[in-house]
Parts: sequence; C-alpha cells; structure tokens
Amino acid sequence: MPRSHTSSFRIEFGDCDPAQIVFYPNFFKWMDIAALHFFNACGIESWRQTKADWGIIGAPLVGASAKFVSSATYPEPIEVDTTVAEISGKAFVLKHVIRRGDTVLVEGEEKRIFAIEDPANPKRIKAVAIPESLLAQWQ
Repeated sequence: MPRSHTSSFRIEFGDCDPAQIVFYPNFFKWMDIAALHFFNACGIESWRQTKADWGIIGAPLVGASAKFVSSATYPEPIEVDTTVAEISGKAFVLKHVIRRGDTVLVEGEEKRIFAIEDPANPKRIKAVAIPESLLAQWQ
C-alpha cells in the first residue's frame, strides 16, 4: 500500500475572494505545503540535510493540475491527503485530495523530481534518481 500523509489546515479570511470562497491558487499553496509535510513524514527534515546526504537540493515542481469539485470558505477546517500516485523514471506524481470532512473539494496532482545542482552548469539543476531508501517507504 502506498505511503500516505494527511495535513490539516484552517481556511482563513485572507484565503478567500470577495465572494468569500477560497481563491483557487490557495489550493495549490496547500498542496505544496502538504508535499513538504509528506516529505517530512518520510524522514526528510530539511533540504540542507538532503544536500549533505545525497546532493539533492529539493523536489521542484514540473507539473501541476487540479479538479475543483466543491467550494469552501472560512473558517472551515480542511485536510489534504497526499500519496505517491506514480513513479516514472526520475519523476514522481503526488496525488492530493483536499477535503472538508467527507466532502471532496479538490483533487490535485503534482509532478516532481529530485534535483541536484548540474555539475556542468551550477546555475541549472539536474534530475536524479529517487533515493532507494525513499522508494522503499513509498511502496
């Protein structure tokens, strides 16, 4: 069974538009934060540590999508369930289901890679294989 993690948030007044519904980019913000919480739950405490251990400077986003199912407003509590949905070569997809209780608000995906500084050009990054110790946790 794939690894999963749930992150909890509370919608704030500033997360909403004038109609008092969540402004859609905030769902992407919560998915990004939930991805970091997922990595933390897998033992990645900081990108400084992954750089020291594996040379990995982060997990940049290379694609994102969302399907908006239901609206939300403040001060509602929400949860983001995160799982690894796909691993393909050096890339992986995190699936996020954002919900209020049992009501699904958004179904989203982030395609990410683990990156190192490109040895040929330190101003660029280069995708690397997912460390085996993480792969073992994700499956």
